[in-house]
This record gives sequence, structure tokens and C-alpha cells, in this order.
Amino acid sequence: MSSALVIGATSTLGKAVVRRLAFAGYKVAATGDCPNTIGKIAEDNKKVGGNVTAYSLDTSNAAHRAELISKVAEQFSGLDTLIFVPPQNTVIGDILDSKSEDFDKIFGEKLTIPFRFSQDAMGELKKSRNGSIILLTSCLGLQPSVDLGLYSVASSSVLSLTKALAVSAAKNGVRVNSVVTGMVEGDGSSSVWDNTSGEEATRIKQQLEAMIPLGRLGRPSDVASYVEFLASDKARYITGENCVVNGGVSYRF
Repeated sequence: MSSALVIGATSTLGKAVVRRLAFAGYKVAATGDCPNTIGKIAEDNKKVGGNVTAYSLDTSNAAHRAELISKVAEQFSGLDTLIFVPPQNTVIGDILDSKSEDFDKIFGEKLTIPFRFSQDAMGELKKSRNGSIILLTSCLGLQPSVDLGLYSVASSSVLSLTKALAVSAAKNGVRVNSVVTGMVEGDGSSSVWDNTSGEEATRIKQQLEAMIPLGRLGRPSDVASYVEFLASDKARYITGENCVVNGGVSYRF
């Protein structure tokens, strides 16, 4: 039975990833910064037969990260996959109007912490016969948005991180890929459809769906399914790829 460590399991996408992997038979370590919230996620999955263990930690603390990886590897007799789901974005506005604390916050959450976790987990991942790292990021890294300037830049940085880590980790037999999400219901990445209600929300959703070739917004389960595939043996020859899940909307990078 394969094992996975999901960082950021309390977000909408994080919950979907945990549920999908648990249903697929993975031993899942789910993390969050609130003990009660992450504990409930683990309990909900256990009720339907999932092997999910909750861990609460401060992801910016190096000692916490090292302790977590050690505990997970000991409990699961190793670690096969590290998955990083970034927290929901709260930095909105033109990049030229951004504050220094906004810059530090968003790059810390989206880039620095995933990178440090990848470094910390490599010692365990390279022991696996199918070790892998999966980073989640946004299509705004491919096509920047004026209203989400810093978020766009940070998302683009994750695309580069994926490729650079993949080249380095390959010598350890570890694969690194990202799942690049388009417009997904409830993921918190947009100030457009997540902060409206009633007729206005319906109108905006219809406009967005008209832009998408497959005719609908993405669902968290669409993203989770791709994560499961990249973690599996079926993707054992795939590394360094930024895998777009966006219903057919065309982006260039």
C-alpha cells in the first residue's frame, strides 16, 4: 500500500485530494494548521474506510517539518508521495500596489515552503520505488491577471520550481510534477465568482462557462483525479511536467 503526505489538506482542493487518495487505497497523512479542522477531515475519511491520519503543524517551522516527515515515515514504513496544496489566496490587486508583507506572504506560502518541504522529504522519497512530489498551482502562472498580480507571479515560479526540482530529483529516482488548475469551483483563487451570490453569481458563472470549451467550471474532484494519476505507477515515466487541468482553455508560456 502506497503512502502520501498531503500538505494543506484543509482547503477545498486539499480535502478532495485526501478523499481521492484514501478511496484509492493510499495511507494518507493529512496536515493543517488547526488541530480540530484537520482532525475532523481524518475522522470523516475513516468513517468511509479511508486510512487517514491527521497532523497539525506550522509549515514555516523547519523543526516541525522534519519531525512531521520522520513521524509519517515511521508510521507508514516509508513515504512515497509528497503533495503540496497551497492555502487559498488572499492577496488581491494590481502588483504595483502590493505591499512588501503581501510579497513575503504569497511567495512564502506558494514557493518557499513547498521548496523546503521537498528538500526535507527527499531523504525518505528516494527510498521509495516510485517516489514523487506533486505541487499544485494556478493557470494564472501561465496567463497573468491584473487583479491577481502577485498570485500570478508566485504561480509562475512554481512552474519553474517543478522543472528545476525534477532535473535534480531524477538522480534519486524521484519524480516531480505540478497540477496547474484553471477555474475550479470553491478553490478560493478568484475574487470574481467566489465573492458573489444570487443572480450576479449565476450570471458570472454562465459567462465563465461560455469561455471554457468543455462548458463548465472545474470541480475539485477533477484536480484530485489528476493528482492520483501522477502519484501512481501509471505515471512512472512522467516528470518535470506542468499538467494543466482547465477544461480546454488555451494558455501559453
